[in-house]
Amino acid sequence: MAPGDRFRLGELFQSTHAHVRIGRVLSIVVLGAAFQLLAQTALARSLPKSEVGVIALILGALPLLSTLSLFGQDAATVRFLSRPGGLAFDARSHVKRVLLIVLPLGAVAGAAGAAYYGLAGAAAAAIVVLVVSQNALLVATSVPRARHEYERAMTGRWLPLVTIGIVYAVLFASGSLTYGAALATMILSFGGAAVLYTLWQLRADEPGSERVPAGVMREGLFLFGITVSFSVMVSVDKMVIGKMLPYADLAVYAVVFSIMKAFDFVFYSLAYVLMPRVNIWERVNLRRLNTGIAGVAVVLTAGYLLFGDDVVRFLFGGRYDAGIVLIGPFVLAGILKLFYSVPSSVIGGRLPRKALKGFLWFSLGAIVLNVALDIVFISLWGLVGAAIATAIAWAFRLIGGYVIIAINREHLGAPNADVDAP
Repeated sequence: MAPGDRFRLGELFQSTHAHVRIGRVLSIVVLGAAFQLLAQTALARSLPKSEVGVIALILGALPLLSTLSLFGQDAATVRFLSRPGGLAFDARSHVKRVLLIVLPLGAVAGAAGAAYYGLAGAAAAAIVVLVVSQNALLVATSVPRARHEYERAMTGRWLPLVTIGIVYAVLFASGSLTYGAALATMILSFGGAAVLYTLWQLRADEPGSERVPAGVMREGLFLFGITVSFSVMVSVDKMVIGKMLPYADLAVYAVVFSIMKAFDFVFYSLAYVLMPRVNIWERVNLRRLNTGIAGVAVVLTAGYLLFGDDVVRFLFGGRYDAGIVLIGPFVLAGILKLFYSVPSSVIGGRLPRKALKGFLWFSLGAIVLNVALDIVFISLWGLVGAAIATAIAWAFRLIGGYVIIAINREHLGAPNADVDAP
């Protein structure tokens, strides 16, 4: 800074450095997480464990059901529009075409999920509305994310959960947080957020002069397999527990996991910025990225191992102490997930289509491994088995990612214009 120049706070918020953008996205995620934890605490203190388990099942199945009906179109949109020259394309028309496909598919997926778990009435309506709304939000936020407006995009994704946290807190304080009120709040929050944000995005985005190629939607099919396996690994433990064990056990698992989400939040923030970001870097420095992640992992691990059990006892009044034993395997899975943010972003954003195809096979293998280990380990060790199975599956996925990067290493330093177009 030259003599006489003064630091302006606004310059910090206008910074384009990757670590600053990740920090700002993480701030939004942490704020949203605070409201999500507030909602979870209000539910755990107000409702029977069986009802908390049903709500946990709906929210736990949401990522997978949404992914199954999106067919990778959100990720394909980010991958294509974040490349140099992406501003020339008509993203608005592309979003409309995608929505016409994924919204009806979301309704079908939600209805199938409700039938599979025997949900009826308000619970069935909730899972359908949540899947359709999630699809709309993921497609609508893919455009600002591709334009490197990460904060705006992440705000849209967290809007319904923040709203739920606020309403649950008010209902809890007034003593009127019932099972029916909780489901109604979920329906209105997700539905309202999806409509408002999608309409706002369609009006705000300036249409480009060129049509987005149809090949982008076909490329989404490769990303679909990868994101499906990811959503399975996020959701399958809760879904298998919901079939093999009582809902009360699922409530214990979900409630304890709710305080472990710092790993998830950092992962999402890293991947959210890195996937489109790697398209504008001249060279991807894997060692530097992993060194920074290692420092974050050490801090989070120490915090959970030292204070995690106390947090569970304090927040939930001793009702969920049986789940404290899950903290260790949850930490291991969280560490592996943090490091996975690097290969997932590089493969999904920068490497050529052949790398997507190769990683798709690893991803499909991860689905089979994850489900098989969950079934076997839950039978042997109950909830602890589910947590251990998840950690092993993440290790497999991380190794697979780096195998693909090693095979395509020449693209880490090559200009991204060399990456094949759809």
